[in-house]
Amino acid sequence: MPLNRPLPTIYFVRHGETDWNKQGLIQGSVETELNATGLQQVQDVATAIAAHRDEIAGCKLVCSPQLRAKQTMGFITAALGVSMASVTTEPRVRELGFGIWEGKPFWELKDSPLYPADAEGRYYWRPEGGESYQDGVARVDDWLSTVTQTTLVVAHGAVGRCLMGYVAGLEPAALVNLKTPQGCYCKLENGTISWFDANRNAL
Repeated sequence: MPLNRPLPTIYFVRHGETDWNKQGLIQGSVETELNATGLQQVQDVATAIAAHRDEIAGCKLVCSPQLRAKQTMGFITAALGVSMASVTTEPRVRELGFGIWEGKPFWELKDSPLYPADAEGRYYWRPEGGESYQDGVARVDDWLSTVTQTTLVVAHGAVGRCLMGYVAGLEPAALVNLKTPQGCYCKLENGTISWFDANRNAL
């Protein structure tokens, strides 16, 4: 599923850790706040991003409407010395909805006979009341059609896989297995996925 149009450079940041992340609970559309670890993660990654101030000067700032993403973006804007008023809230990069599984532990989902055993099957699987990765890619594609300049986007794990995998032209099975570490940032350029830690070291 290759992207058939050129894109500007996109920086992707996943929100910092929440207590639900720590406990292995499925968040999806549920509103959760960053915990102490998450706050430190986003402070560190904001500092790392600010070190690229010249490179990303004038880039568009885009954020999921969900609280954990907005908290993360707040640290980034502060480090860059810009106002949150300059951030575009973008519903198309909100987290995938997991429907009836939200609030339940991931191990319970993975043990369920309803959950596909193969990675490609998981790409197309849509939980009751929720969204599939395929749905997420459609949302991301719709948003990317509006991206015309270097952009920094703060979003979430599953929708981040949709973004990275789609931009890189990955097959469904590879997309759903992408890592989305917290406390790091990703640079998407020329179809390549590059992750960096808070010290700006490549992962």
